[in-house]
Amino acid sequence: MKHPPATLVSPRLQIALALIVTLSACSVTPARQQGVNSSNGAHCPTLVKAQAPACPAITEVAVCPTVQQRARPNNKPQRCPVHPATKIADKLVIGEVESVNIKPPGQSFMARIDTGAAGTSIHANDIVAFERDGREWVRFEIDHPSMESPMSIERPLARTVLIKQAGTETRERRLVVKMTVSLGSISEQIDVSLSERTTMTYPVLIGRNFLRNLAIVDVSQRLIAQ
Repeated sequence: MKHPPATLVSPRLQIALALIVTLSACSVTPARQQGVNSSNGAHCPTLVKAQAPACPAITEVAVCPTVQQRARPNNKPQRCPVHPATKIADKLVIGEVESVNIKPPGQSFMARIDTGAAGTSIHANDIVAFERDGREWVRFEIDHPSMESPMSIERPLARTVLIKQAGTETRERRLVVKMTVSLGSISEQIDVSLSERTTMTYPVLIGRNFLRNLAIVDVSQRLIAQ
């Protein structure tokens, strides 16, 4: 049996053979550069190798500065100052020492507050009793730092009292006059005995005849009267 001539080959077979020849012309190795094949001008697909992701650069860890601890001073908390009540049960709260104003002479004196004393007294010099218009009067002098010389004062005699000195059996007769005493918001005209208080720390002593029903004494405080 004779083979058919080449011209009689099926067209489909010819197309397949042409495709095989074309693909065989391409190299299986990846080209360095995408372009036209130098042998037959066929465009071959470029095989690109997958690149591994670049490693991140390793940077040096920053060195933290050394923290120097300073010793804290051992300061103890200070107690807040005590603010006493101004009034208790409508009575003025005062300290053991207060500034009082006495008229006459209309000057302020430092006074010791003494709830153990029945009456109030003031330091006076040259105490002299005399009679005026059939009535007994008293003339005395009071010293004050604001005055260059002692002030001479004359007041009607209110009464006389016997005062027993503390720690002794001696009794002293004192002359008593009416004077206006002001302490904080309290102002009263009361009996004030005249006495030599040269050896005393304070020239005025405020007793119960001024404090009764008007003030409460806080002996832990000084100069707090308002």
